[in-house]
Amino acid sequence: MGDNNTDVSIYERSTLVQLYISVLTILVVGMFLFFVFVAAGMIFFGIDISKIGDIYSNHGESNIAFLRYLLITQQISFFIIPSVILFRILKPSCNSFFMDFKTPERTEIVLVVILVICIFPVTYFTGQINSGMHLPDWLSGIEKWMLEKENDANGLIESIISSDSFWILLLNILIIAVLPAIGEELIFRGIFQKIFYKLFKSDHLAIWFTAFLFSTLHLQFYGFLPRLILGLVFGYLFYFSGNLWLPMLAHFLNNAVPTIASYFQRADKADMFENISLWKQLLGLLLPIIVIIIIFNYFREKVGKGVLTGKKK
Repeated sequence: MGDNNTDVSIYERSTLVQLYISVLTILVVGMFLFFVFVAAGMIFFGIDISKIGDIYSNHGESNIAFLRYLLITQQISFFIIPSVILFRILKPSCNSFFMDFKTPERTEIVLVVILVICIFPVTYFTGQINSGMHLPDWLSGIEKWMLEKENDANGLIESIISSDSFWILLLNILIIAVLPAIGEELIFRGIFQKIFYKLFKSDHLAIWFTAFLFSTLHLQFYGFLPRLILGLVFGYLFYFSGNLWLPMLAHFLNNAVPTIASYFQRADKADMFENISLWKQLLGLLLPIIVIIIIFNYFREKVGKGVLTGKKK
């Protein structure tokens, strides 16, 4: 009897075929599942199909509940389930799948926590620069559209996380931190980063291109630079550590901390730095950046190989 893996595995196919099948799987499986989830949700929440567009502008309690449901099903439909399918057909064996998941050591967990703390001022600074971006006058229409999309996204997130309920806080952590950390890291770092290495034959180009794709697909243009940096951090963390759990943890902490802080109504990152000039903020980034480099060097020296290539140094 033949090996069942050969029936579904595309590991030996060309890189372009793997990329094509990966994108197609995400789109087809994602859209089908999301359509089913939306239809079921409209029945459960009693949403009229003729008024479904109003849920993004009318942030009533029932609409917010439905939006939370949509965000959950979006992560499941487009990221988590497609990633499971792709890991099955892209990996030559079950053992190669588990090579990306190792139980992190206590020291590694502590270093990831420190890494995320150091990333906050970096992403805030680049976010300030990004938010001051202006397109030429002849692209003013596009700039207006980008700004509207950014405001809509920020308003939506604010509506979702604004709650005094502890149980809603836990739900928000699931929506904003847990599911994106799992699904997006599986897809971007676990799938695409490796495919792009095979395509470009360059570790760093694969990491940068994946981070660019990661930031672009969030469709929040005034947060492009900080999200690009996050993509690079997650990408290099996976590359140097060889463990997908670590970028997942970093992704989770990066999203969970502001969500929890908002619940306790503490000052957000903007309040901490709003009275400090940009050049002083830039000077203050030296220490976090040095710490980030030291942490990455620790993982690089500890693992001693490139995760994408799988070759010893």
